[in-house]
Amino acid sequence: MSNYRSRPKGNYNQEATWEELQILTERWKNSLEFYAFEIAFLEILIETYFVKLLLQENFDVLRELQKDISEAKKQCKNMQQSILNHITHIANIINEPFNNSTISFRYTHEIFEDEISEFKALLKVLKYTVFKITKNILESEKPQFIWKYN
Repeated sequence: MSNYRSRPKGNYNQEATWEELQILTERWKNSLEFYAFEIAFLEILIETYFVKLLLQENFDVLRELQKDISEAKKQCKNMQQSILNHITHIANIINEPFNNSTISFRYTHEIFEDEISEFKALLKVLKYTVFKITKNILESEKPQFIWKYN
């Protein structure tokens, strides 16, 4: 599977400054906000075309897809909350560097990064699946007169 990490290779998590880790974590936060938007769009897409999809797909397949999207939505929401806690923890370390266990935090940071990477891969598969099954429906609904001028 591809590596979706957003940090440089090597021992970055152990060697980066707290400010660099904070910037990286802020990027994760922004990415997760966008992923939540994407998941909401996928939900709307499936709900909007559910009846037409039933004509082309098996009901159980659609229900499973809806379940997977719902689970991804919950996972994204949980990760967003974890990111906020993570950012607060980094801020506390920056403000009081001698009162925290920085080694365990860096390890936790690495694990969290792996979870985000796995989530991105899951989301990629979900998007592919939804786009694949809705493609024919969306193409058939395009007004014919648009194609006259293109």
